[in-house]
Amino acid sequence: MADGRNSPTAPQSTPLWREIFRGFQIALDPRKLLLAAGGIVAMTAVWWLLSLIFFNLSPQPKREDPTYSNARIQEELGSQTKPGTNEPYREEDLRQIGDERFQADLARWRVLDELAGPGGRLRTMPWYEFRGENPFTFLTRLLGSPPATWGGQLAQYIQTAVPVLLEPLAKILLPIGYLARPNLTPLTRLYLILVLVSSILIWAFFAGVITRIAAIQYTRKGPISLKQALLFVAKRYVGYAGGPLIPLGLIALSVLGLIVYGLLGLIPLFGDLIIFGIGLPLILIAGAVMTFFAIGLVAYPLMFVTLSVEGDQSDALDAVSRAMNYLYSTPWRYIGYWALALLYGAAVTFFVLFFVSLAVYLGKWAVSQTAAGIYSSRQPDYLFIYAPQSFGWRELLTLGSPYAIRLQERQVEGSQRVVFEYVPANPTSYNEAMASFYFYNTWGAGLIGLWLHLIFLCMVGFSYSFFWSASTIIYFLLRKINDEAELDEVYEEELEEPIGMAPPSSPSPPTSGGTISLPMTTPGPAPASPAGSAAGGETPTKPASGSGTFSGSPASPPPASPSDSATTTPPAGPPPPAPSASVPGGPPPFPGPAEGAVGAAGWGLSSSQTPASREASGAAPAAPAPPPPPQDHEPVLGSASPDNAAPSAESSSASRTTAADSSGNPPSSGANSLGVPESPASGQ
Repeated sequence: MADGRNSPTAPQSTPLWREIFRGFQIALDPRKLLLAAGGIVAMTAVWWLLSLIFFNLSPQPKREDPTYSNARIQEELGSQTKPGTNEPYREEDLRQIGDERFQADLARWRVLDELAGPGGRLRTMPWYEFRGENPFTFLTRLLGSPPATWGGQLAQYIQTAVPVLLEPLAKILLPIGYLARPNLTPLTRLYLILVLVSSILIWAFFAGVITRIAAIQYTRKGPISLKQALLFVAKRYVGYAGGPLIPLGLIALSVLGLIVYGLLGLIPLFGDLIIFGIGLPLILIAGAVMTFFAIGLVAYPLMFVTLSVEGDQSDALDAVSRAMNYLYSTPWRYIGYWALALLYGAAVTFFVLFFVSLAVYLGKWAVSQTAAGIYSSRQPDYLFIYAPQSFGWRELLTLGSPYAIRLQERQVEGSQRVVFEYVPANPTSYNEAMASFYFYNTWGAGLIGLWLHLIFLCMVGFSYSFFWSASTIIYFLLRKINDEAELDEVYEEELEEPIGMAPPSSPSPPTSGGTISLPMTTPGPAPASPAGSAAGGETPTKPASGSGTFSGSPASPPPASPSDSATTTPPAGPPPPAPSASVPGGPPPFPGPAEGAVGAAGWGLSSSQTPASREASGAAPAAPAPPPPPQDHEPVLGSASPDNAAPSAESSSASRTTAADSSGNPPSSGANSLGVPESPASGQ
């Protein structure tokens, strides 16, 4: 937290609502745009398939169908008489009943036709969907009109631009709004349920990846790769999908409970007095539960964000709980943050749409100048006949050519529904120009259309990317207000070790009497070490420079050596006296800071030769003698072993000098300078 990279995202003096303005920078990420485009295509493909299946399973009712004939109705009524009279049904009465049934069935069918029919709201591909006027076309038209009309034109354009930004939320809530209607057939209800569930399952993955990347970027916790985000969501996909499905399941259970309860209400007298009369509070409670969770679905984006931010510390139930809590505990902040996000999002979305549309148009215009001056019949306008129609792209790119199109309204045959579609501005010129196409013209236009559709999907995907990025920021703000959590707190997975890299192996503990190898700091190349004197009391020759040393100062006093009984650290005062004699077979004595012998890597002291034991026995310490300086100002180097080298508290980082024996080999690490066996675990 002290490091600048992990410092809190927003200082306490900065108003929290300003954090929403970081949404544009976070949303404008190519990975998020591609993910949003993938989610749009996947959702649209599933919706188109469901619409095609269910629309064909539900043909349009016709008045001449046998279902509405007088004979069928008379057969159903049997011997019943007209209500309030004892007169039988006449032909006029039967015909009137047939008309009423037909109109009711037609109204129910029109709901399905509006959604799943040709040009329906859930059946139209994203590149054909009407999203209003192109921003570049609108701006050029606005600047060319009288200023007095600018206000009305801006208001009209905003009415079509804001719903585009709300598209991710609107397309999830659209099936829920239709499910609440009373005049739906069971087939239409099943269709809407499948549309809703498929949307949640699709965006649970794509929105989860987008919000995970956005959470890491917002908290500045470091870069995150697309692969890491995909694996993060894949491991927790059940939680992502289960979050919005939990309130939907509770609503469905409440509905089923009321359906069963309503069956009891069909019983005469019992249903009127007990079920509906006395039991009305139960119906109201169930209605309140459904309303609570239905309104809570407005906060469904926070459910995905919760899992992306909290990681393994959260699950589907916690995601629902947090989203509902943040919505109902701070409703005005939730509404205020989203209002600001939508206004800001509308502005940046307009900028992105304008920028991309202008870039495509200027590129096409510049390329056209060559053909305009040299070969006018090769104007590249024909290459844009397969451009996306949405946002008026094809209208903009074919303007002024025989392939120009215009927008018109059309009423669907047999329905009261009105759709927007593009038709040739001049059908005669359009058909003549299309008839002169060669195969390579069609293929070239197809390739151009493929690129433009990809660019168009990324452009439309920006509104989805901004929506989910803004949802992530709003979650952090609401969490800070409700839970007093810092804005930079986000779940981080432990980094895995790179593939092919073996972890460093720790040295195994030494055994008694053996030695282990430690990394040594070598000042220079190590020449051959000269052979020393015979074992005895002679002073060894200077070891070869660079034979090994620990980092530190060479003038530091040598450390104490462990022994079997105890480990002794020489005091900071006068060094301990030298032993009475060297042990045969041990290392040769080495003059040190005090009169005595130094082992291969330190002081050879046993528990009986410590300063404390000498003080107890009354022996006076010998006068210290200064050590001879190393030759050529170089440290005396040798081999070191942890069995006989334990640094003291005063010189834990100092270097230690060692000496080789007469044979050129280091002394055994299993005994100190006095020949006493040592324990490898002592002094460590």
